[in-house]
Amino acid sequence: MPFFNLEKFAMFRKIIIPLLVVLITMVGALALAGPEGSVRGGDRDRTPVLSVKDFNLQAYEGKVVLIGFWQRQGPQCEDCEAYISWLTRMQESHGKEGLVIVAVNQDQVETAALDLMKLIHPRIQVVMDPTGKMGSRYELEGIPSSYMYDRNLNMQAKFVGFVPEETEAMEKEIVKLLKKKYKD
Repeated sequence: MPFFNLEKFAMFRKIIIPLLVVLITMVGALALAGPEGSVRGGDRDRTPVLSVKDFNLQAYEGKVVLIGFWQRQGPQCEDCEAYISWLTRMQESHGKEGLVIVAVNQDQVETAALDLMKLIHPRIQVVMDPTGKMGSRYELEGIPSSYMYDRNLNMQAKFVGFVPEETEAMEKEIVKLLKKKYKD
């Protein structure tokens, strides 16, 4: 009986090599994903997640800014998933024209937001506000809420709640602000 069986080697090659390829691919994907819980960490094209203390509205002077407050936990934001999808569409449609979207998460536990963060466009700036400090500054009347700033960082519009039938009016406001020149 020979030490090396050619038939068994062929069967081994058909099963083990594809399994090794899958395993190596998975290990590579995990290495790129970054630290545990860091949904956005592995994608180098993504804007980093900021804390409230690191967020500076003045950094966006010359851009039209939409600050959107949202959360995942609790009944306060039944429409937040649709709202995040809408913010993503606005970023895709108007980002090159100078729109900056800042999505401020109000969840007290950051991990509650992770599943929805997967839906957020990579160029949307996410700010985590677990203590509600930024939300208090805006005296939020509801979640989600949107605050729109012109290129000179003057607040021009506020929308409380998210009603899909009102998205056309919200987008018209964005387009109007994008048409205005900086320092007009």
